[in-house]
Amino acid sequence: MSWYMSAQSHIAKVHEDLPDGCSFEDRKKALKDAYPFGPRSMYPYKAWCKAQREYLAKFRPQKDIPPTPLEQAINSAQEGE
Repeated sequence: MSWYMSAQSHIAKVHEDLPDGCSFEDRKKALKDAYPFGPRSMYPYKAWCKAQREYLAKFRPQKDIPPTPLEQAINSAQEGE
């Protein structure tokens, strides 16, 4: 098993232990506390960070970003139809 696959399986176990409706910050803290590979250096840590980023991307809160001028123009053109 590779470091990355090991990290993914460990993160899956952490996910199972989290309560439903857990906040994003609580998920980040749980993953930080559950690091399994000893010193945070070299390739195992890099693989952990990648697996952690992919997991957290599913739960990251959406930002309210205003539309760009191009998006505004497209939206106004579609409303005019």
